Order: sequence, then C-alpha cells, then structure tokens
Amino acid sequence: MAIHHISEYNLRDFPKQASPFVLNSFELLKLKAMVFGHMFKNVLAKTGNPFKAVKVIQQLRTKYQNVYGAVYLNKVAKVEDRLHWRLAAPGFPSKAINKRLENEINRLIPGQTRFGMQSIIFAITKKCRMNCEHCFEWDNLNKKDVLSTDDIIQTVIKYQEYGTTQMMFSGGEPLLRINDIYKILEAVRKDITDFWIITSGLGLSAEVAARLKTSGLTGVLISVDHHVPNEHDKFRGYESAFDNAMQAVCNANRAGLVTAFSLCARKEYVSNENLSAYMDLARNMGVSFVQIIEARAAGKYFGKEVKLDDETVQLLEKYYTEYNSLNEFKDYPIINYFGYHQRRVGCFGAGNRFFYIDTDGNAQSCPVCANKAGKVTDRSADEIVDSLAKTACFDYEKTTL
Repeated sequence: MAIHHISEYNLRDFPKQASPFVLNSFELLKLKAMVFGHMFKNVLAKTGNPFKAVKVIQQLRTKYQNVYGAVYLNKVAKVEDRLHWRLAAPGFPSKAINKRLENEINRLIPGQTRFGMQSIIFAITKKCRMNCEHCFEWDNLNKKDVLSTDDIIQTVIKYQEYGTTQMMFSGGEPLLRINDIYKILEAVRKDITDFWIITSGLGLSAEVAARLKTSGLTGVLISVDHHVPNEHDKFRGYESAFDNAMQAVCNANRAGLVTAFSLCARKEYVSNENLSAYMDLARNMGVSFVQIIEARAAGKYFGKEVKLDDETVQLLEKYYTEYNSLNEFKDYPIINYFGYHQRRVGCFGAGNRFFYIDTDGNAQSCPVCANKAGKVTDRSADEIVDSLAKTACFDYEKTTL
C-alpha cells in the first residue's frame, strides 16, 4: 500500500500507560522470596534432598546470569495477578512456569532425557495486509493457507503433551484468523502453556483484545520498528501502521494482556539517539518487554547486506545490559535480545528450547534458518525434535547448556 502524508505524531495522541513494573523495593523483595520459596519447593520435590535442591537452584541462577547477563529477578513486571521477568518464560504463578522449571531441572540431573520445549513460534497464516521490508515469510505471503484450524489445534495439543510451556502465534498477520484463534484457545489447555500473538497490531480492537483475554491469551508482541511514525509506516509499507500499533497496545493493556514491542534492528536505525527514543516510547506505552531481533538475509532481505557490524552489536549489547540492570532504568521494559546470549552460550533454536513452524506446517530451526525437519502434522513431537537436533544455525554454535 502506498504511503501518504500523516500528520505529525505527538505522544499526547495516546495517553501515557501505567507502568507494569514492581518499583517498591520492599514489595520486590517479598515477591523474590515468594518465587524462590516456590522454586525450592518444586526442586525439592524433584531431587528429594534439601541440599541437592539448594545446589540445583544455585546452578539455575548461575545459568540464568550466564545466559542473560543479569541477576535473576532484577526486574519484575506484574500484570493483573501474575509476575513476568522473561519474555520466553510463562507468568508466575502457573502450571506452565512449574513445567518450565521442571524442564530446566531435568537438564541438570544425570540420566534425564526429556526436556520439553520452552517456546514454539507457530505461523498460522500466510495472509497479511502489510508489505514489510524485512518479512521472512515473503515467498509465501498471501498465498492460500494450508493449515486448517483442526491441524493447528491438534499440533498445539501434541506439543503441549510434549511439555511446551509457551506458544506464540505468528504469520503473516495472525489476527486475520481471529475467529480460528478463538476456536484454538477454546480447544486447548491454557494452564500448562502461555499463549501469545505476534502481530502488527492491525485488527486488535478493544473488543478483540478483551475477548482474547477472556479466551486465555497471555500477551501480544507488537512489531514497532521505528519510534517515528512515518518511518515505521514506510518500513511496514502501510499507512497508519504506527497508529494502529499504538492503539493496539492501549487496547491490550486495558484488557489485562501482557504487552511487548518487537524491533527489527537495522544498521541504519541503531544509534544512541534512536534507541533512547525507542525505549522512552516503550516505557510511555506501558509495555513489559522489548524484543530485539537482528536483521537477517532471509525472506525479503535475502541476498542483501543487512548483517550488523561489530560496532552496532556492541551498542545493542550496551543498551541490553544497562536497561536490564541499572537502577535508573528500573521502570523501563525488560529487553530480550537473542544476539546477546547467542554470541556467548550458543543458539537455543533447532528444538533445543524453541523452534519455528512455518505456514506450510514445516518445522524448522528458527524463522530465518530454513532447515526443515518435516511437517508437524505428519510426525510425532519426538521425531520432529530429533530431526531438528541434526540441523545447524547459520550464524552461531548450538548451545550446550
């Protein structure tokens, strides 16, 4: 769609949203004590020995710090009655977070072979009204959908039984299958898996957000690729894409959904000025998380020189560590940046802790590494995960954690 002139954006166009973060030190301390007490209870039940339980918890905390470069529970968002501290982790308390903890404990106990799945990104539609610069589903976009609603339901149930604690529906634009999403959420268990939607925000009206919340959705990850409205609209190839995204955040916040921004980091965008303005916008909109994904030469970017240079990566890592750790940024969203841990401990994709299901139902390592391991509708969860384990990430070593 052609881009037309849009009037100058002003933050006053959208009311500043309430911060979801626990800012009172005493309250945060109480919540930490509650979380660690719950963790100890679960680890003790698994190990049967209080000394082993303490040791395993210490190993989990050390692993967390090695992976994320931050102290465990340094920042906590509270949305309605649940706590959230990592984008890829289910809310606390829940059966889903208990299962995720069990999956990680199993990795530390000799002889355990079943580790479940932390997260699956499931592209449920090829349809989209936008023309995004970086679209990794570009070759499939707006073709006929292959997966039926029942295909999606049965796949979700299959991977819930495998031990998947988070499912993110993507596309295309998943909200173009909103009636199917209602049916899917109605048919599956919401207590053992947190469900998210990755969206441009187009179509997330107040009514839709409220019904999604009632249906059991946990949150929405909304793509915001520039803090300047016209620039975001150009990147998305859609007039008023920015305004739609901001209104979607307001609607989701009001409905009690967890909200997050997703930024595709490009060389031409990453600067101190832009990143600071972006994080200010994210804070003002009351989102709990900001996800940073690096531009990759895949999909619409195939064959283009979009890989970030070392200087750009260093700046992203600076923002990642400072905004997640320093007290002056305690009311800013928690940043989730795959590149940070991928460069230090390896990639968690290819079925190690997450994988991607494309719009044809093929399991692949991640959205950009198109190493296909067969159709999820035709093979068992174990077969898919075993096949994915034989694939490799294009840019990083596999993690050994």
